[in-house]
Amino acid sequence: MNDRASSNAGSRWFWLIPLLAALATGAFVFDAWRQRGPLVTISFAHGAGIGAGDPVMFRGVRIGEVARVATSADLSMIEVTARLHKDAAGLAVEGSRFWIVRPEISAGRVTGLDALLGPRYLQGEPGSGKPATKFMGLERPPAAGGEGGLAIVIEAPQTGSIGVDSPIVYRGIRVGSVRGVTLSADARRVDIAAVVDEPYARLVRANTQFWNAGGLGLDWGIIRGLKVQAGSLETLVAGGIAFATPNRPGDEVLDGHRFTLAEEAKKEWLDWAPAIPLKGTEAAKR
Repeated sequence: MNDRASSNAGSRWFWLIPLLAALATGAFVFDAWRQRGPLVTISFAHGAGIGAGDPVMFRGVRIGEVARVATSADLSMIEVTARLHKDAAGLAVEGSRFWIVRPEISAGRVTGLDALLGPRYLQGEPGSGKPATKFMGLERPPAAGGEGGLAIVIEAPQTGSIGVDSPIVYRGIRVGSVRGVTLSADARRVDIAAVVDEPYARLVRANTQFWNAGGLGLDWGIIRGLKVQAGSLETLVAGGIAFATPNRPGDEVLDGHRFTLAEEAKKEWLDWAPAIPLKGTEAAKR
């Protein structure tokens, strides 16, 4: 009898195991459901290789995943549905912007190199409106610095590798871009129309020097041997223009101011390090 009773007790406990497993699974599913954020749909003209499971990113942090990619009912758009994490629900508001990050290397632009070896991904930028779940995606990333900026003209003997959307850089940081390249009125030079974005426009002064930062340079010395000089990866591939301002900055300039492009930087230009508070910073307000 004792053996039979023990057997019955063991059988009863055996059936509790799947019950406990089901309860644990249910609790896990419920917690995951409770933590998930809103579902948003972003419409694009082209899918650019984005797929289900690809990440949604914000400032280098994964804040969601692409749940589904499909065509719209009239086949005119690609609709990307993404599930945001709960702590990223602030992106599901009017005015938020989304775009697909993908590697792009052309004569005038180098972007998305972090997506070259990994998956495509959605990049989000929060708005400030009412809650929303449907958005029209950007076909290209928004311009750095937002709207506005300082429009200048840089005169050069020829364009070389510089073209539309080539970067304007300061200390290796992109602060603007080339908007157009044309021959001068007398066809003796090239006029490069460029915009330096806010808040970096203050860096450009009447005595600022610009030079061609694209490609590779070679510097030979008897003692030091051969030295290879190169700018950033972006200027190396796409061409670009760098600039520096003296330690005693000149007057600020207005739109349309003209500068001359040097073939390379002089050594003293690279040593300049003026303290120029950027627009919108606390230092600039004082």
